[in-house]
Amino acid sequence: MATRILHVTEACRIAGTEQSLLMLLDNSDRVQFEHVVVCRGEGMLKDEVERRGARAVVITRLGKADPLALLRFGGLVARLQPHIVHIYGGRLEAVVAKALGVPVVERKNVCRNSYYRPLINFRAADHMLARCVDVSISPAEAVKSHYVERGYDPQTISVVYNGVSPAPRREKDHAAKKRAELGIAPDCFLVAFAGRMVQAKGVDVLLAAMAQVPDRVSCVLVGDGPHAAEYCRQAGSLGLGAKAIFTGYRHDTRDIFACADLVAVPSKSEPLANVVLEAMAEGKPVIATEVEGMPEAVEHEVNGLLVPPDDCSMLAAAITRLAADPDEARRMGAAGLAHAHSVLSPERMARETEEIYRRLLQTVNERKCNAARCR
Repeated sequence: MATRILHVTEACRIAGTEQSLLMLLDNSDRVQFEHVVVCRGEGMLKDEVERRGARAVVITRLGKADPLALLRFGGLVARLQPHIVHIYGGRLEAVVAKALGVPVVERKNVCRNSYYRPLINFRAADHMLARCVDVSISPAEAVKSHYVERGYDPQTISVVYNGVSPAPRREKDHAAKKRAELGIAPDCFLVAFAGRMVQAKGVDVLLAAMAQVPDRVSCVLVGDGPHAAEYCRQAGSLGLGAKAIFTGYRHDTRDIFACADLVAVPSKSEPLANVVLEAMAEGKPVIATEVEGMPEAVEHEVNGLLVPPDDCSMLAAAITRLAADPDEARRMGAAGLAHAHSVLSPERMARETEEIYRRLLQTVNERKCNAARCR
């Protein structure tokens, strides 16, 4: 019988965490593992899960502590009887699963640092909820270290770097066509950004940097979110005009990276952004902020450049430097591509995750056997 994993997300759309989940489904051993995904609502995530031949269940929630949603989740666990519940946010579901005797794996994505609101820095509540989690998976050593410093047992946290799919085969004139579609001149040095339009992603810093770079440098910003209109107004007030192109949410982020000259990741807090890995898989240099797990992928002066967060002048200087030296930019892009091929395979990510599932179930079974002997 296959091991049944019940994945619990807080999303109905697809961002970095959901991309990792879908990549796991794509590369999992479906003979040994059966996957069921709980989505917050109808939408793209549910469609993509089902397209991969996995079951998707919608449980809508009104806030994080919706009692009716938690009751429905408990009923789902009782019916499906999963071997493991894997949560991607929504830690109250971990409490429910643990109460029903199901071991819990948690994905730890966020370093609860000073950037985030004080509410989620309450360590007592954090540790109380952590008692319902058997194993945590973090996407970077920096994230693991953060939690160890906060008093978590390092033996319960495993690091699994996300994988990234290789670049697909494209037509030779793909870049020219994509630039024409976006209204970008062929000789423009193009900076690409992709992410949610929220404060943590540092879009305001990138726009301020774009006001300091040469005129031949433009930026395409892919994504939507609650601050999108605010950032459009900021670009207007800075007089950026065609130097800042907002596309909204798009499915072809990788294609846009492929036609860009570099990818900027100006996040103020970021465990290790998937867009960094995607940029490397497209052979593009990355300029990223030196926060949390970013230096574990972006090696300064090798496959990209690292700059301090919230420093638009340093970001502008880094962009200007690569725009003035295309050969250096291409060299860094090639180094990133080699790193993606050698370290960041989706198959490796899936095998390491499955091994964590196996070890957890083995530990659970050993505990049951020991308890039976003691009776």
